Amino acid sequence: MRLAIFGATGRTGRVVVEQALRRGHQVTALSRDPATIPPREHLRVVTGDVRDLAPVAETIEDAHAVVSTLGRQRRGPAICTEGTRAILSAMAAGRPRRLLILTNYGVAESRRRSLYVAASWLLERSVLRDKEDMEALVRPSATEWTLVRAPILTNGPRTGSYRTGTDLRLTFTSKVSRADIAEFMLSELEEGAYLRQGVSITS
Repeated sequence: MRLAIFGATGRTGRVVVEQALRRGHQVTALSRDPATIPPREHLRVVTGDVRDLAPVAETIEDAHAVVSTLGRQRRGPAICTEGTRAILSAMAAGRPRRLLILTNYGVAESRRRSLYVAASWLLERSVLRDKEDMEALVRPSATEWTLVRAPILTNGPRTGSYRTGTDLRLTFTSKVSRADIAEFMLSELEEGAYLRQGVSITS
């Protein structure tokens, strides 16, 4: 497939790009600083900000699917919400329709009453609010979306051993490696098992 990837310079995004290329996909990535993405065969980099419609539209042009691993810093702007708004606007032209977004467990319908979720909101309120507002934009959109809700992400190896589900309940001990979440996201693009659903993942 031809994939448009946003958040490609982040710790998870870099892993998604690497695995996508290994699977034989063609990747177009958006970056404010293209020098941060090493040149690779079948990888094209567009210069720009994800909050600006023009470079976002250029990035998704001719793509079969869009992947976002955007993440907000505690004191940074609401990049997930603002960036996703631009992505959805660019996708409104009709192609591509498939959209896969990395989000956090503990937002929207996964915001269940548990100590884990309560502690997450206490410590990361601005981050989770950004993700929740982002999801609110995605759900009513005409895209074929999947929201991947992650617990703590680690830099461990790809194991292929993880659990996923729409009703999965995560706890303080829940975690998953970035390599495994990248594998799942790319597999979900190919299989479409969770179309228009929020799916949680843990090792």
